[in-house]
Formats: sequence, structure tokens, C-alpha cells
Amino acid sequence: MNLPPGDPLGTVAQDPDVVRTQACKLVANDSTCSTTTVVRTDSGASAAGAAGLDLVTMALWIALIAGLVVLLVVVGRALAKRSTKVDDDVKELDDPDVEEVGGVVVDRRREPSNWRAEADAHRRAGRFRDALRCRYRALVGDLARRGLIDEIPGRTTGEERAQLHDVAPRAAPPFDRAADLFDGAWYGDVAVDEGDDDAFIELDRQVLSA
Repeated sequence: MNLPPGDPLGTVAQDPDVVRTQACKLVANDSTCSTTTVVRTDSGASAAGAAGLDLVTMALWIALIAGLVVLLVVVGRALAKRSTKVDDDVKELDDPDVEEVGGVVVDRRREPSNWRAEADAHRRAGRFRDALRCRYRALVGDLARRGLIDEIPGRTTGEERAQLHDVAPRAAPPFDRAADLFDGAWYGDVAVDEGDDDAFIELDRQVLSA
């Protein structure tokens, strides 16, 4: 090794690596020379995972609450619409004898007993088609007074069937058959005889007992 001219120290015989090691031992508390390996734990990753799970749980709760709110709004609107429809039907008829009772429209102009008395008179005269019409009106009137379906003149049997299916499913099958007899006789010009009137009387009994 050639030394620069005038170097007062001369040649150094010590190994530089040995010198560095010895120096680090002397200043072991200095982080610059510390030989201790820093071990990274996964606590950071665990915390991040836990935070992720919390966010997912919160999102699920928010979605559930939002779904319940939407359901309540839909049900509330349906009930409000139903109530409004009943009120509108009553106002449309503009008759003091047509009123809302227990959430349904009831026509007080003729009682079911009057309709049945007229039906019996038609039967005695052999007018079975008219008898069926009166018996159907009497049946609808009885169901209205029990708070099951609306008694609105001019309403279709399809609307009355659908309403009864919702509120009294057990009574719906015999009511459907009674409505079929009425529709066939009154709108389909189907021939009606005493046997059809007897059948309607039995169906009337089954509907009201159900």
C-alpha cells in the first residue's frame, strides 16, 4: 500500500471489520450500530382485519335497518291507500245509507234479510235467475256486516272474491262457487232451475259458517 507523502500515521495493520465490530460493542446502546434484529409482529395486520370485519358488520346492519324501513313504508302506504279507497268509495256513492263500518263499506239501503225474502218470492214464482241475484246480494251484505268485504253496488264478483281470499281464506272456495253460479245466471245467460237455487242456498250456508 503506497502512502501519500507526508502521512504521519503510516500503515494500519488492523482489519477494518474487526475495528467496526469493536466500536459497535462500545456503543451498543446506539441504534446506529445495534445488531439486534427488529421482529415485526402481525398485530397491525390483525387490527386492520378487525377493522374490516367491523365495517362489514356495520354495513350489514345498515342494510337490514334500511330494508325494515322500506318494508314499513310499503305497508303503511298500502294501508293508507286501502283506507283512502274505502273513503273514496263512500264519497262516490254520496248516500247517507252507505257507510264505512269496521274498515269496509256497508250498504244500509237494503238488509240481507230483505234480499232473501225477495229471493224466496222469485223462487215461488219460478224466477230462479232473479232468485240467485237476490241471494248473492244477501250473501255479500252479510259478509260486509261481518267486516270482511265491501258492499258496493256495481262492484264485480272478481273484486269481492279477491278481497275475501285475503281476509277469510276458508270461506273463499264456497264463495267462489256461489259467485260462479251468480255470474253464469246473471251475465252468462245460463239456464237456472230450482236445483241451482238449492245449490246456492247450501253454498251460502257454507260461506257464512266458515
